[in-house]
Amino acid sequence: MRIVEYRYFPGPNRHTLYPAAEVVVDLGDWAERRSDQHPAFVQALMRQLPGLGEHHCGVGHPGGFVERLREGTYLGHVAEHVALELEHLAGEEGVYGKTRRVGQSAQWVRIVFEAESEAGGRVAIASALDLVQRLWRGESVSQDLVRGWCEEINRHGLGPSTRALVQAARRRQIPVARLNAGSYLRLGQGIGQRRLNATTSDRTSVIAVDIAQDKVWTKQVLEAAGIPTPLGVVAHSWEEVQAAAARIGFPLVIKPVDGHHGLGVSLVDGPAGLEHAFVQASLFKEGPVLVERRILGRTYRLLVVGDEMVAAAERIPPAVVGDGIHTVRELVERLNQDPRRGPGHGYPLSHVPLDGPAILWLHQQGVGLDQVLAPGQVVSLRATANLSTGAHARNVTRLVHPSLAQEVVRAAQAVGLDIAGVDVVTPSLSMSLRDSQGAVIEVNAAPGLRMHLFPSEGEAEPVAERIIDYLFPPQAGDGRIPVVAITGTNGKTTVTRMVAHMWAQAGKTVGMATTDGIQIGDELVERGDLTGPWSARLILNDPRVEVAVLETARGGMARGGLGFDDVDVAVVTNIGPDHLGQDGIDTLEDLVDLKSLVVDVVRREGAAVLNADDPLVLSMASRCRGRLVLFSCLEHNVVVERHLAQGGEAVVVRRGHLVYLKGQDRYRLIGIRALPATLRGIATMNVANAAAAAAAAVAMGLPLRQVARGLASFPAGGHGMNRGRLEIRNLPDLTVVIDYGHNQPAVAAMGEVCRRLKAKHVVTVLGLPGDRRDQDLVSTAKAVASFSQRVIVREDHDLRGRQRGEVASLIVGALREAAMAEEHIAVELDEGAAVRRAVVEAPPGALCLIFFERYETVRAAVDEGARLRGRLWAVHSLSESMREAR
Repeated sequence: MRIVEYRYFPGPNRHTLYPAAEVVVDLGDWAERRSDQHPAFVQALMRQLPGLGEHHCGVGHPGGFVERLREGTYLGHVAEHVALELEHLAGEEGVYGKTRRVGQSAQWVRIVFEAESEAGGRVAIASALDLVQRLWRGESVSQDLVRGWCEEINRHGLGPSTRALVQAARRRQIPVARLNAGSYLRLGQGIGQRRLNATTSDRTSVIAVDIAQDKVWTKQVLEAAGIPTPLGVVAHSWEEVQAAAARIGFPLVIKPVDGHHGLGVSLVDGPAGLEHAFVQASLFKEGPVLVERRILGRTYRLLVVGDEMVAAAERIPPAVVGDGIHTVRELVERLNQDPRRGPGHGYPLSHVPLDGPAILWLHQQGVGLDQVLAPGQVVSLRATANLSTGAHARNVTRLVHPSLAQEVVRAAQAVGLDIAGVDVVTPSLSMSLRDSQGAVIEVNAAPGLRMHLFPSEGEAEPVAERIIDYLFPPQAGDGRIPVVAITGTNGKTTVTRMVAHMWAQAGKTVGMATTDGIQIGDELVERGDLTGPWSARLILNDPRVEVAVLETARGGMARGGLGFDDVDVAVVTNIGPDHLGQDGIDTLEDLVDLKSLVVDVVRREGAAVLNADDPLVLSMASRCRGRLVLFSCLEHNVVVERHLAQGGEAVVVRRGHLVYLKGQDRYRLIGIRALPATLRGIATMNVANAAAAAAAAVAMGLPLRQVARGLASFPAGGHGMNRGRLEIRNLPDLTVVIDYGHNQPAVAAMGEVCRRLKAKHVVTVLGLPGDRRDQDLVSTAKAVASFSQRVIVREDHDLRGRQRGEVASLIVGALREAAMAEEHIAVELDEGAAVRRAVVEAPPGALCLIFFERYETVRAAVDEGARLRGRLWAVHSLSESMREAR
């Protein structure tokens, strides 16, 4: 089995609304093998992964997948479920999976399954394919191998602390985006966002982190604030360590000045262990060590968030209990097989390492690794109680005295941390540290939450919720900004620009993504066709953005999914036969299903703006969780009338005006002839675009007066706001129209504009994208032939998989089929040359219609053509004058 292609969707996508991996697998000789042909394989699989027994597999109840296995299912489908189960064992929660053949091939399948991370999904599917093949061949698979796969998947996923924060934010309806492969998160959007890196927030001071990482500096700060700390001395050599021990007296703690997670820390009861402790601290981090008096009492971690202590846990070193049979080494191995334990910080509990400090601590207790402990004999495995080395926790939050809670808050504030883990040693939690002779021994930046989320004793504390509420006080909202996604076959860019213009006029900083690029406020951040998930994320990540207006095209959705989890408003302008035959989108029904994705992610409080004149668009209505706002250019649309009768909303054309209707209420927005973008009502497609934009703006909460004002000031193309869309340039004896039309409906609409402009002679420059089906290229060319007197055929710079001249040949053939005379067809493959030729050669009074690929190239060619035309006509006029004079 061979992975041919791997694609990862970090957000909602054509398969599921959750992050997922899409994998094309060549099954080779395994393609026709079914599970019912090999009962021993099924038994071995269930022994290896008993959790598969809980999989539903579309049957609707646990055990559904086992039924499929026994009935007989192909191995690609089995691999899908194995990948999901491995992820589950690694701590993920995904359940969606789907396996289908690719085209007519029996060997190739497309496997889709939820995956929390791109790298983790790769490991899951590769491991699943490996496991399926091994078990089918009757090979034994060790639990260590499976555990290793799961640990690798877990390493790429969110850790327990970050996962809890993500879940708490989503329960508050706060948008969450993972910004790297680690724990760096954006909570909220645009100007409303906050950032977290695990439990370090964007309010966490860099200076405070530096202080917390330097134990000596921390002690100085705490002592200056009157917080009890252990007596301590910095030692730079073995001699200074000896001197410090003599001065302070035993018992002692020796640790690196710059350390974390208890690494290099030793407890020393007397002179015999002093030198080894010094060596351990020096090995962890070269430099000075801190020699401290050991405070008598128990070790506690108190979590401070803002100005509150929100949780407290007693940290208990790992230990084993003898049974009279197994050695210490074997008991530790059994302890580490607890499914809650794993390497690092990715599991509720960490593995207990049998490293140097552990062996030394056992030796100090008179115990060896290969010693068999007596039944009931308890042996501690670490001198320190750090979760990173296997300690567990007991919830003691309710036992903390208010004065002690206030002391640790003061300690965190003295260091300057907004979120801190304060470690204290005290004989009693029922009084202040000063009264109990306890002390603060460390103040930690980026504290882990595991001990509070997964205590071995007591209930979990809602610490993640407390952090989220600190960053987003409930009365302050959820960090959202208004977000609208606009899709459809035609009109997307114009509608996007119209909506963005309305919000900009309202004084908001707008982030806008279109086929022209990404614009934030007045700044063009990136030029290009940027209508996919990357551009959406860029805009939502920008802290200046107050409103996001996102053109959302088919290609980005098909190949990358969406760059957001939900939207306030989704707009679908229309659905037409464009881009068919690409990315598995072969029919209009496929296209409807794909573009419905933006409707699927509308929030319950949001709205879908749908074209009531397009039955394919209307079919999406049932997929919207929010309310519907319709738009229509028909004077009487039955669907709209029914919608209004039920109290719904719509923007419609009534007696030459755009009108907003809600139930029986109506508000006249603007006259059609007063819309600059419609050329006094000539460009009917921009009437529909204006209606869609108005409906979107109203649904987003923009006041009606502001909507009307925005429509009235949005110009026709060529004025910066809507360049390349029905852009008109008037030369002395020639009208030039530049447009991005590239499919049959768009071209036909431009033909109607030409007729309404009463153009007597139309010269069209036509080139079409090479990734369209032949029949779509032909139908578009024939539409051009229906209103053009002459056509100059060019070719796109980006051939999109075609041979040079291939698309031009198809267009010429279609023009001939449409009965266009040969002398009225010219071929000039270069776009700039074709435009110059059209402008120069067009007869006086003609309309030159240019369908462009590269806007800047076309603008420059029009300017150059106009200059050449002026000179040629000047020479022509001079010749005529001289002839008359003779």
